Amino acid sequence: MVGLVSALVGEIAYEAVRFVIMLALLVLAVFVGGKLRKAADAKKAAKMAASENKEKEITE
Repeated sequence: MVGLVSALVGEIAYEAVRFVIMLALLVLAVFVGGKLRKAADAKKAAKMAASENKEKEITE
């Protein structure tokens, strides 16, 4: 009986650790995704600004 209880406790601890690791990976993925999105948006904005400046030079 004691062996079954210790196996149950070990299984619960394993699942808890696994849950925490998966949660940490999810948070990391969201953080990295946000960084990549900001970088892509900044690149797109810089490209649009350069395009607008180019159009102004052509019309002047």
